[in-house]
Amino acid sequence: YKYKLYANDFDMIKDYPNDKYMEMAISFNKNYKLKEVQKMLPTSVHQTWYWVDNYAKSNGYRGEPENGRWLLGISKPSPQLGEKLTTTKIKTEADFLNELEKTDPGESKNLKNRQKNGLIIGLVVTGTKKELLSLRNEPYVKAASLGAVVDNY
Repeated sequence: YKYKLYANDFDMIKDYPNDKYMEMAISFNKNYKLKEVQKMLPTSVHQTWYWVDNYAKSNGYRGEPENGRWLLGISKPSPQLGEKLTTTKIKTEADFLNELEKTDPGESKNLKNRQKNGLIIGLVVTGTKKELLSLRNEPYVKAASLGAVVDNY
């Protein structure tokens, strides 16, 4: 989908104190393969969730983004908490599609047909102000939306 306005919260980030740790959602300029995303981002930002493109293709405009409950994604567990709570080890698009096949075979088939161009259209990253600002002028960043902000401890 195309939107009339895209979020760009990088200006907001620069006004935060340096002692904060932040979460940011990044929308990409096109679809990428999971391995491409993992390699193209600076190593200083921590990738936590990869947004899978399960949208029907459309050239139309939408007024607002999709409700989060309809989004599909691949989580990257953190060593501190996520690994203890995660039951599956999804490392590739094929792993994701195999797991999805168990709960939604139709959606899995639909995504398999579009997999060749890459399934990832965005992600959630965490980091310090300096780390997140390193994404500011990257050509693959279409939109950026600030999420949670906490003290960096």
